[in-house]
Amino acid sequence: MDSTILSPFYQHLLVAGAIGVIIGLEREFNTHGDQGHIGGIRTFTLVALFGFLCGKLSEREPSGVLIPAMLIGFMALLAVVYVFQVKQGKAGLTTEFAMLITLLLGIMVARGFIQESLAVVVATTAILSLKEQVHGVIRQITQDEMFAFIKFAVLALLVLPILPNTPFGPNNLLNAKELGWVVIIVLSINFIGYLLLKFVGAQKGILMTALIGGLFSSTMVAWVFSARSKEKPDLSAAYASGIIVASSVMFVRVWMLCSLFYMELAWRLFFPLLILFVISLIASYLIYQKKRTNGDTTALDPGNPLDIKNAVLFAGLFVVISLALYYSQAYMGNAGALVSGALSGIADIDAITIGTAKWSVNDSTQLYTAGEVILIAALSNTFFKGLLSYVRGSRDLGRWVAFGFGALMLAGIGWLIFL
Repeated sequence: MDSTILSPFYQHLLVAGAIGVIIGLEREFNTHGDQGHIGGIRTFTLVALFGFLCGKLSEREPSGVLIPAMLIGFMALLAVVYVFQVKQGKAGLTTEFAMLITLLLGIMVARGFIQESLAVVVATTAILSLKEQVHGVIRQITQDEMFAFIKFAVLALLVLPILPNTPFGPNNLLNAKELGWVVIIVLSINFIGYLLLKFVGAQKGILMTALIGGLFSSTMVAWVFSARSKEKPDLSAAYASGIIVASSVMFVRVWMLCSLFYMELAWRLFFPLLILFVISLIASYLIYQKKRTNGDTTALDPGNPLDIKNAVLFAGLFVVISLALYYSQAYMGNAGALVSGALSGIADIDAITIGTAKWSVNDSTQLYTAGEVILIAALSNTFFKGLLSYVRGSRDLGRWVAFGFGALMLAGIGWLIFL
């Protein structure tokens, strides 16, 4: 006996109707005050069902002209509506395009693209409902930021695709297209961090600043907060908590970078990085309880929205680290790779993470060593930030950071020794 209550036709019909209801609800909510609005829940639901029926009927129509003819007729109808609205002084194509998308989604559902159509519905509804927020952000964008976005688009959409996808170097370790991806990933992280710092801001407090700053440089957070702790010693515990929170973001970032380049390595590092992440949060919470603050607002300068020079230098560092890992392992064994990880982690945890992931993906027998290299690099970076905080910060800051980072170092070293 078939356990399915509804046949596929009726299931898809319900999905198509739900799509029309979702988009129509958003349109009716945001245009209910407009006397000339052209569609709400009923109209969009009918449009989705119309598309669904056309998609089903086209399966029995051998010439293949039904859907093109329907689309042409529907767009002509929308053009007439648009001209009528323009004559009334109401220029705008948002609702018309939303209707066209709804129609196409109905066709997609009829053809069996259920998950894909639902993903498009989520994206469409988000774009439609975030009108005021999007316009508010655009009004704050400067000319330099617009040029930065255009340069990023050129690099990601024009330059990256034409790079040769041919391996070269020792053991075919390097690849021009993959180096291009490294540059794009670094630029993306920096650009996202810049936008968060600008539009979210540091005015919500020390911990919010630490979380945002930790997305692209926990070392920078340690540098800024340690100096601030000398200016305001009574907030040393809060600044120490912020430094440790920023470092907790580093462990998340390391795992995400590993997953981008070698998922098996990412899963191998999941539990040790999770343990370090949890310890960071607990230590930060315990320290922050020692000195609550609601009035201080530390600002981090967002800096350059698209630092291409820094990204290229990062790619160069990635190449150097990849070669160092390869040759040190070839001539010194696994001990050489571990030493390279410890030294490289001081300078940049992201570069050693990507380099090690790429190195190990070419030699799956080195998976265990690769995990050790990245953990040692993370601990090396943590030790460096602790030393930086002790030297530049107040006495209390150094003491609290030593407490938090000491727990991290003990947990990390214990994992490396006993597991």
